[in-house]
Amino acid sequence: MKLLQAILHQPAVLLAAMLLGAWCGLAWPGASPVLAALAALYLSLVQAATLPFLALAVYFGLQRSVAGGAPWGRFALLLAAGVGGMFLCALAGALLTSAAAGGAGMAPGQAAALGRLTLQAELAAPVSLRGADAAQAAMPVAPDLVPSNLYAALAAGAVPSVLVGVLLFGAAVAAQKMERAAHLGHILEAVYRGLEGVIGLVNRGLPLIAFVLAAAAVGAAGNEAGLLGGFLASWGVAALLAASLALAALCWRLKSAPGPVLSALRAPLTVCLFSPVGTAALPEFIAALSGRLGFARGSVELLASAFPVFVRSGEALFYAVLAVYAANLYGHALGAQEIVLMAILSCWFTLATSGLPGAKAALWAGVLQARFGLPLDALLPVMVAVELLCEGTRSLVSYLAAAALVALSTEPGRMPAAAAGGSAAAAPVLLVLGRREAVLSLLLLGGTFLLVFCAGMGAGLRKNLLATF
Repeated sequence: MKLLQAILHQPAVLLAAMLLGAWCGLAWPGASPVLAALAALYLSLVQAATLPFLALAVYFGLQRSVAGGAPWGRFALLLAAGVGGMFLCALAGALLTSAAAGGAGMAPGQAAALGRLTLQAELAAPVSLRGADAAQAAMPVAPDLVPSNLYAALAAGAVPSVLVGVLLFGAAVAAQKMERAAHLGHILEAVYRGLEGVIGLVNRGLPLIAFVLAAAAVGAAGNEAGLLGGFLASWGVAALLAASLALAALCWRLKSAPGPVLSALRAPLTVCLFSPVGTAALPEFIAALSGRLGFARGSVELLASAFPVFVRSGEALFYAVLAVYAANLYGHALGAQEIVLMAILSCWFTLATSGLPGAKAALWAGVLQARFGLPLDALLPVMVAVELLCEGTRSLVSYLAAAALVALSTEPGRMPAAAAGGSAAAAPVLLVLGRREAVLSLLLLGGTFLLVFCAGMGAGLRKNLLATF
């Protein structure tokens, strides 16, 4: 069972599940509403476990950091460093997209098809070009950062407000004597470990979730999904560069080669990439940074949990790349000052909309329309279609930036021998099949290939018949 779970959570298997889901979405677009409902059900399930786990991780991280002698002023310096890193990340992404001329030179037919894709998308917030009216007044606003009722913020899912309340509560508990808070710590520790196990169980179905999400997204987009390849390529290069810089900081701090560090972080990186909820990878990140790479557990729990919520470098990078791409799409080349302003605006927007679910694409379009005069319909085709597709890579960049901040602010301990040894120390996997198992495996493999072949033939015949009659 453990071998099967390890195989199913390999990045190649998950990528194959996503590609198969995308193919099924193109072949059977009518099933996309059902798949979207299943994806929403999974999101609700995983958020029910990850939000309390995130709050408890911040609480225990604060307790362990204060008990270890970390000064309070150090947290403010780390927050300032995180905001500075977020700005540099957004600026680098905007410069890279502008230098590569991402979005420029699109044919009129492709632009029209992209507009049709926008008409198929559903916006969670109303958009009006006529100023402040009833529709504009109904636009959602970000909740208060300091909550007046912690339980109401927890029920609403306002993660930054919940974490601010947890930090205030944790600071009050940390000011008490250890024997007074010991009983509370034991109770919360049991809940913490229980939620960690629940998240691990939910993550076991990651291949199925990757398949369902890809099928739902591609099925909703239809044949115009290929038009998003230009932006996805620009975003992929920018995200890869940001992730590489964060990994380089980790390797420099640990004085290790990239191979052992990537091997230690393989599990959390995989969950981040293929799960629509970034906090589902938090238990794996804490275990990897503290257990495999040797950083102090208190700092890891506090920084790796809180910083991807308050200082979301991946989201700032995404909005900067998206804005430059949309500007190039309509022939508005940005100068150096406008690129810097775009990076500042993306950071401000990321911080201002913390805890606001949905509707961010429409809000970001309104900000850019007011500042740069770009037409609103120029931005929505790209924003609405790709926001969900890029959720995994955004979470990956944010968590790697938090890991780099942990590495630069915490003295690493001795790297465990299992992590330092890398893949060379891993025992080989020997798979022995009897005659019956081998024949059954070949029959199943042949049946799978035959099913794919017949489905492709059926789709081609259906297309030809519709074109003929």
